[in-house]
Amino acid sequence: MLTQERFRQIDSVIPLFDVGALSDFTAQPAGDDIQVVSNNADDTGLLTLIGANISGEFITHTITLEGTTAVDSVLNPKWGEMAGAFLGDIYGKNIKAAVGTITIKEKSGGQTIATIAPTKTGVGMQVFYGLRGRDVTIIQASGNLFLYDNGFATATNGYPFANGEKLNLCPAGDYFTLVSDSSAATAKIIVWK
Repeated sequence: MLTQERFRQIDSVIPLFDVGALSDFTAQPAGDDIQVVSNNADDTGLLTLIGANISGEFITHTITLEGTTAVDSVLNPKWGEMAGAFLGDIYGKNIKAAVGTITIKEKSGGQTIATIAPTKTGVGMQVFYGLRGRDVTIIQASGNLFLYDNGFATATNGYPFANGEKLNLCPAGDYFTLVSDSSAATAKIIVWK
């Protein structure tokens, strides 16, 4: 039986967001905490950090930004590596673009790991939870986009989107990840009732 999307009801829309490459990360925390700060006092929303702890376990950690006041992401065990960050929570809610430049750095060493530029929503890999068994549509708006269900997406293991492709899926895992390459993709997600 064929169904058309115009007869379906939208539960939520994750607005156009930025997906970057793993190469966007110039340093790694490697057993350190992470510190995040903006150069603009108006950056006060949620920020979700994505990566692995020093035991190699996949993790996300959502913190609340305080503008020009640095905020720490402290984990036990400590951060091992970062793969992404975006302005919002892991359920795709409260996503909003950066007002200033948001800098993510090692707390002890002070080295910059990555930055989120003004008007952008994230950097590197993006992850969304809570969609197991839901009908989801991912619409690639620009760049090269790769999807992986329930694991770290890479350009080699991920499903590659064609230019402007719209993909309907029903995630089998607890989460799915999206990653890009130097083309810096943008995409939108629609969750259906």
